[in-house]
Amino acid sequence: MTNAQTTIEKQNNSSGLKRLKRRGFTLIEILIVVVILGVLAALVIPGVVGALTDANKQAASARASQITTMVTRYNAFYPDTAIILPTSGTKTFIYNDPDMAKLVGVKYCAEGDLKNQLDNTKGWTYDADTKKITAVNP
Repeated sequence: MTNAQTTIEKQNNSSGLKRLKRRGFTLIEILIVVVILGVLAALVIPGVVGALTDANKQAASARASQITTMVTRYNAFYPDTAIILPTSGTKTFIYNDPDMAKLVGVKYCAEGDLKNQLDNTKGWTYDADTKKITAVNP
């Protein structure tokens, strides 16, 4: 072997060892990844929060529509004990309202369903002008 070949082999062996020793990430690389993830999270989180708010409003609207349908059907099938809805202004519904208990009595819904949907914290009201039950605080 010549001296040139021996020198090249030594250089290759020493640089190969250096590559094997360096297996982890540097602090700068980790910080860059954390910053990129933070920026992506900052872009995504407001959209997710907005979507959840819209979903809650839509769910409240759907529940109100179901309750309005139940009251309308009850009044059609049981005109003797009809649920009297105001002709003007609004009426607040809560789950133990005697009118709402009528819906449970004829098994249009379970009491637990009404309790979850019509409680004091949600403030469900019937508006005679629109003829709809709505959630004040969805």
